[in-house]
Amino acid sequence: MLSRSRRSAAALLAVCGLAAGTLAACGSGPSGGPAVVTVLGSWTGDEQAGFLAMVRGFEHRTGIQVDYTGTRDADAVLASDLKDGNPPDLAVLSRPGELRQDAADGTLVPIDAALSQQRLARQYAPGWRSLMQAAGPSGARHYYAIIVKAALKSVIWYDPAQFPAGDLSALRSPSLTWDQLTALVRKLARGGVTPWCLGLEDSSDSGWPGTDWIEDIVLHRSGPAVYDQWIAGTLPWTSAPIRRAWQIFGSVATTSGLVRGGAAAALVTSYGQAGQPLFTRPPRCYLDHEASFITAFYTQDQLGGSPHAHPRPRTDFDFIKFPPLSPAGQGSAEVAGDLLGMFRATPAARKLIGYLTTPAAQEAWIRRPGSGALSVNRLVPLRDYPDPVSRELAADLLSTASVRFDASDSMPQIMENAFNNAVLEYLDDPGQLGVILSGLDQVRKASY
Repeated sequence: MLSRSRRSAAALLAVCGLAAGTLAACGSGPSGGPAVVTVLGSWTGDEQAGFLAMVRGFEHRTGIQVDYTGTRDADAVLASDLKDGNPPDLAVLSRPGELRQDAADGTLVPIDAALSQQRLARQYAPGWRSLMQAAGPSGARHYYAIIVKAALKSVIWYDPAQFPAGDLSALRSPSLTWDQLTALVRKLARGGVTPWCLGLEDSSDSGWPGTDWIEDIVLHRSGPAVYDQWIAGTLPWTSAPIRRAWQIFGSVATTSGLVRGGAAAALVTSYGQAGQPLFTRPPRCYLDHEASFITAFYTQDQLGGSPHAHPRPRTDFDFIKFPPLSPAGQGSAEVAGDLLGMFRATPAARKLIGYLTTPAAQEAWIRRPGSGALSVNRLVPLRDYPDPVSRELAADLLSTASVRFDASDSMPQIMENAFNNAVLEYLDDPGQLGVILSGLDQVRKASY
């Protein structure tokens, strides 16, 4: 069901002070009423509240009304709207692959004119600016989207209050390697508590938490160059680096005693609930590989089964960086982000796009406790984050030398869907890895 956030024209007129004759200060539409920007996105619940907090200042400053539609079926709604010739002004794109395709097709409108190039260069690092760009129908690169918020994916979560005290310093070591983490995990398993939490269920998108595992292993074992070739479709799924990443993931997910409930439980456990056993008394698992947005779920969990106590950042949950598997993986991180693109160019839509890149807009979302949102604007002060964990996540996001966007999100849609399904097939029958990878290679050849 779609949820809409509308503000009445009467309220907007009052904000703009039209009764006092200050029409020039406010945005106005063709009919003389307040201008409206329609925005379609997948943000609902707390995320929707975060976005509305971002645009509130814009509405008050400009008098332009933001009409937001939030639905988990945003991709399907957008496809239908485009087919009917009635797209929203702006829409959220969760995948760089979708951004590139829509830009090449001419479906998206370039937004260069809505952005200050000098301000972008000052506020956003080159890697992040590149993610906002794509090649248009002529092949020329333009800005086609902005990053509204981002997530750091190369992280592993734990409960410092319950992690075995004798092993905590080893886990937190800045020089921790994958081999050292593996040895620690096996030691924990011998102690009687399953080390890893894992959940792969997410309705029609089930499997993607497993793709995050494999992507992190490829990046941190083989390095950014191999990772880029894989995304571009020039590196076969049957190649040694990719096959080995699957096998390493399998050594965690399909080895008896390492994942809570085993692979069968992981297949039916929601990713948002997988980490709940971190906070039971005693814990039922110790480690959870999830993106930074999982903190929005953690803060809603029950601490020790109490309905009145919730996990607190740093006290009850903290993180370590995903450790390198080789020198090639040092200094790299996998990230994700929500991209906002323009499908109908209006003066009001251009103003909103420009505003959302500013520190003032970004701060409005990240300040919200438990939001899990991170900004990639370098001028957003770390002190504006509501807790020490989110501040550290943001600092890591901005300081990482080699940032790479989620690989599956960067692939063609058909390839991403096949990857998700392949993870589920692998956990169901690890012995079929060769067949699974050969099947993915057939999809690669057909989709690129």
